[in-house]
Amino acid sequence: MDMKQLLEGMTEAQIAKLMTAISERPNIRKIDTTRKLKSIARTNLYFNSCPKPHQLDSFESYNNHADSIREQVASGVE
Repeated sequence: MDMKQLLEGMTEAQIAKLMTAISERPNIRKIDTTRKLKSIARTNLYFNSCPKPHQLDSFESYNNHADSIREQVASGVE
């Protein structure tokens, strides 16, 4: 049964009741942002834990420390 035949078989009162039921339904679209929030949290964790080059004695120790922080953040360690 297609839509045209269904509407032809309905009375005016039934169509009005159907239209009010449709208009009362909330048409809110929900977007899942959990992946984005996890990415933002991971980025914040990295930049809050990341050392600054002037805080360490040499660039090599800074680079090693920054690499270890990157690996910890990528693995999910807080």
